[in-house]
Amino acid sequence: MKQQMQNDYYSILEAWPKSSADEIKKNYFRLAKLYHPDVAGNTLASKERFKLINEAYGVLIDPQKRREYDETLMKKVGSKDAAALKASDRKTATLAYQQARDAIKAGRYDKASVLLREAIRADGTNPSYHSWYGFSLAMNGGNLHEARDACKKAIEMEFYSADYHANLGFVYFKAGLKNLAVKHFSDALKWDPKNPVASKFMSKASGGDRGQGPIDRLFSGLKKSIGIS
Repeated sequence: MKQQMQNDYYSILEAWPKSSADEIKKNYFRLAKLYHPDVAGNTLASKERFKLINEAYGVLIDPQKRREYDETLMKKVGSKDAAALKASDRKTATLAYQQARDAIKAGRYDKASVLLREAIRADGTNPSYHSWYGFSLAMNGGNLHEARDACKKAIEMEFYSADYHANLGFVYFKAGLKNLAVKHFSDALKWDPKNPVASKFMSKASGGDRGQGPIDRLFSGLKKSIGIS
């Protein structure tokens, strides 16, 4: 089948995969007569074309050979289509992520959340998309359960990332879970002492009044239900 897949036998016989055996036969006789060396000239090109016409006909007129050829052809085309689709999705995700980071820099966390959700939909294999999605949700006052899960997923995919730990720490900070926030801020600063998120919120999470502040009171119910020890 390797030799067969180097040539498109349907194109050679000017036919379609759904063409009937009679149509295949009719096209063969027409093309064989047209490109026979005695008619087209005894040249290398005409000989090669005539050879391919006979080769294609030998496969497509035989039901078993044609079925095997069609199966191999579909696998090849399907593989190309899947690869093209995957590449397109990655391109879409990358563009959405770049736009989301610009939105974050501009303080547009609502816009960033939408863009990062699109990036994750197109390509869920990149931990950065999940982590910054969780961060944006938290910054925008969104669902902290969802924000936490997104940030944790990023860490599960790539544990040794200062940004990912800092972002999860920020989600816990927003939830009023200061001990967990400090833990992840500390991990972030171990790998990157200048991490901007961890550096900015570490002192706020570890210092000051240990009682319930406004954030703690706002998310007091979440502390009990979040299920983190």
